[in-house]
Order: sequence, then structure tokens, then C-alpha cells
Amino acid sequence: MYVSTHDVGAFYRYSKVSDRFEFEKREIRKGILQRPAFPSVMKLAAPGQRPVLFSARGSHGLWTAPGRHKFVRLPRLHDDSGFGVPWMTWKNIHMLKAHSRTPRNWLKFRGKWGNQKSRCHPVSRLGINICEISDGPTGIPLKKMNFRCSAHTAKSLDSRRSN
Repeated sequence: MYVSTHDVGAFYRYSKVSDRFEFEKREIRKGILQRPAFPSVMKLAAPGQRPVLFSARGSHGLWTAPGRHKFVRLPRLHDDSGFGVPWMTWKNIHMLKAHSRTPRNWLKFRGKWGNQKSRCHPVSRLGINICEISDGPTGIPLKKMNFRCSAHTAKSLDSRRSN
């Protein structure tokens, strides 16, 4: 599972033995100052059930634990996440194959999702754009496929859909 937050992300792999998602590696897409700490294990709703993720308030950050998360080494820039209203995404899952012929126009979006950047850190005047509100993540066509899901893992995860 890939968890994306700002210009970095974390890869978690499901372990059938331990029945949990375990941190595998971090990906830094851009930004030399971005070094968030990702928990070594992603929590499950209950043993044998779906993972629990936390959306950051007012940003595009997605985290594997609640709390305050510093994602850059500068003051003022952090995400806050917690147990808010659950978004029951597990009740409406659609698996998409990477090279499917089924047209999905939103998969072709080449721009950025979200608001225009604002509330930038003073160092932005030097050309280092670090802002509280960013332009948002890029569309899927601009992402690199750095993670593969084995057929065995996909079947294990697919069996969780009813949980």
C-alpha cells in the first residue's frame, strides 16, 4: 500500500504472518527538506481487518497514525490528523489494473489537484517554495509506478473487502 503525503510517500507491505502492514521504504518525490517520520506499522481497524489512515486537516497529507506530523524541517509547517468522521471507503472499493482499457477520464488528468499555493514560508522569496497550502498532488499519469503488488498479496487484500 502506498501512503502519499505532500511530496513524499511511504510503501507498506502486508504481512500475512503478522497480519499487519509493515513499513518498507520512503519515497521522496521532490524537496530536500522533506523528511517525515512514518510509523513502522500501520494500524488495522481490528485483527484481520482493513488498515486505518488519517487525513490531515486542511492539507493533502495522508498519515498512518493520528497526531502532529512535521513533514519538513522548518517551523510552522506540520499536519494535524486524528480520529474525525470516518470516511467508509472500504464499502466502495474498485480495483483498477494499471493498463486497463476501461476509460477513466480522471486517470488522464495531467495537472495538480487542489487549491493554489498560499501562506508560504518567508524562504519562498528565495525561490524555495514551501507553503502551508500547496498546489496539491499531481495527477496519476505523472506518478512513477515504484511499487508492485504480487498476485498473492492482491488476493489476500481482496478477501478483506467484506470486512
